[in-house]
Amino acid sequence: MQSKQRGMTFIGLLILALVLGLLGFGLLQLVPVYLENMKVVQSVNQVKIELDGARADPRAIRKALTKRLIVEDLRQIDVKKDFIIERGETGYNLTAAYERRRDYIANVSLLADFEYKVEIRR
Repeated sequence: MQSKQRGMTFIGLLILALVLGLLGFGLLQLVPVYLENMKVVQSVNQVKIELDGARADPRAIRKALTKRLIVEDLRQIDVKKDFIIERGETGYNLTAAYERRRDYIANVSLLADFEYKVEIRR
């Protein structure tokens, strides 16, 4: 009489723990990146609220954005490189477009690409 094996072997458990550990480590690497993005989105929204309807020009938008980024302690964000200000139909479109790369394991990196856009009306 043969008995059927039930359950998981120790090697199967180790493989499952390894896969879950690698996924968990990746998530831990990305948490600060997404927290930074939340601060960027909040700063852009605050600039929109502050300058909406105030006839702001690109220089005033950059100045207000720089102040917000300093308050939020976002030193890795460059206003000239990571933000695009374009003239729109009713005002200016402010776009935050940047990416963050985090080392993962050996020569493997995790890349997060962010883009957030608001319109500041004149």
